[in-house]
Order: sequence, then structure tokens, then C-alpha cells
Amino acid sequence: MSPWIRFVARLAVAGALLYTIATWIVSPAELLAGAASADPYWLLLAAMMTPVGLLLQWWKWRRLVQASLPEIGEADILLSLFTGFGLGLLTPGRLGELGRGAHWPGARARATALAAADRLVSSLVTLAAGAAWAVYCMPISWGVWCGLAMIGIGVSWRQFGSRLAAQLALRWDMTCLTDIPRNVWMSNTLAALLFNVVFCLQMFCLLRATGAIALWALFAIPAMFALKTLLPISFMDLGVREAAGVVVLGGVGVAATTAVQASLMLFGLNVLLPGVAGLLVLSIGRQTTHFSSPSQRIELVHVR
Repeated sequence: MSPWIRFVARLAVAGALLYTIATWIVSPAELLAGAASADPYWLLLAAMMTPVGLLLQWWKWRRLVQASLPEIGEADILLSLFTGFGLGLLTPGRLGELGRGAHWPGARARATALAAADRLVSSLVTLAAGAAWAVYCMPISWGVWCGLAMIGIGVSWRQFGSRLAAQLALRWDMTCLTDIPRNVWMSNTLAALLFNVVFCLQMFCLLRATGAIALWALFAIPAMFALKTLLPISFMDLGVREAAGVVVLGGVGVAATTAVQASLMLFGLNVLLPGVAGLLVLSIGRQTTHFSSPSQRIELVHVR
């Protein structure tokens, strides 16, 4: 299937889901009224967690790059992270985040493999946390969760798996993964776990800002993120994230309006804002020059 066709299909899915939510679950007027009455204290607390999450993403990405590409400078590592955010904002399923090393001549394939591994670890941690909550709190639904997992894995493999495996075998230098020390993988996994904790706390603050909810709802949030991860069928997860919030959080007493509103705010804080910053980095990157020699440190030199 053509990338453009997949892009249009995902955009259509996002539009259809958001339209269904706005028509049958919560109206835009209700969302605006809820946003106007949101508690600024909880909103500020949620906003303060965004840089914490970005710091964790930078740290685990930095650890991988330094272990595999020690010639890459600190500034380039930071810029590459935001480059991925910008590309992710423009691509279906935020797959553009795999292009973090787009400005690294001679190291793009290795950087893509590292970015894919980094994203895979984060996704596995998210799925594990969501599955743990589902098994502990809703044991009778294990069959439904297994079915959703199989569907998600099957769809993902059909769309990306075979081509990804071929590209890995023919193009990527996989030694960048096998040569990375075990302690680096462990620290990456720990950072991914901490990032998920911050993400859940941020979602709880946004829920709390728009309505009174029980503390128990905090432990259901990982299941919401896991369900979203299993269904990468819309553009930037729009519609899927909100629908997952309504389904999962509704089971622990959270109002649909509160779930949808908090999900949209979370998208703005953690996807839209970093993505816009990444687009600015990309626009600046067009005015930069790189040293192409692999023996030299890759640096960004601004053209004046």
C-alpha cells in the first residue's frame, strides 16, 4: 500500500473517530465549557511534567547513542530528539520519529535502528503496565485483552513487519544493537518505565483538573495507553486515544467528557508542543552544514 494511501486512511480514521465522539459521546460545547472551568492548579502541575518527560526521553536516547555512536556530540543528540518529534508530527503513526538521525551523514541507518529500538522498549513497557492492570483488576477480561493483543500484533506485522524485517536484513547495521552493553538496555528500560509513570501522573492531573475522580483511576490509565498502543490505526493516535479513555476510564467512574478533554490536553502537551518545537529545529537544520568525515565529531555549524 502506498504511504500516501496509508496517510489518508489514518487521517480518515482519526476524523471518523473524533466525529463519532463529538456526535454521540461529548459535544464540542461541553469540551469548551469544561476547559473554561478547569482547575488551573492541576493544569499547571500537568504542564510542569512535560519537560520532565522530555528529559527522560532525552536521557534514554542519549545513552543509546553514546553507546553506539560515541562520535555524536551532545548538542546533536538533543537536536536529533526534537527532529524526531517534528518528523513524527508529519507522519502516520508518528513513524517519522525513527528519522532522528536525519542530519547525521554516514550514521542515518544506525540511528534509525537505535530509534526503532528505543521506541520498541517504550511500547513494550506500556503494554506490560496495561496488561498487568487488566489482569489484576479485570481477570475475567483476559480473553478480550489477548484477542486485542493478537489483532494489534497481526495488523502491525501485516503493515510493517515483513518490510521492516527485510530492511533490517538488507540495509541496517544491526551490530549497533548487539554491541550495546546490557546495563545501557537496563537503564533505557528503567527510563521508559519512569516516563510511563510521569505520563500517567500527567494524565491524572488533567483528569483531576476537569472533574473530581477517585485516586483509583490513576491505576487504570496504563490500560488506556496500552489499548492505544495496540491500535495504531489513526493519525497521531487522534480519536483512538480519546476512545480508549472513554472505554477504560469509564470503567472506573470517570465521566466521558472528563476523559476526552484530558486526552486532548495530553495530546497538546506531549505530542503537539514537542512536535512544533521539532519543526522549528528542522527549519533551522536546513541552514546548517555538517562535517561528513566519520573520524570527526558531527557538529551543526550555522551559516551566517
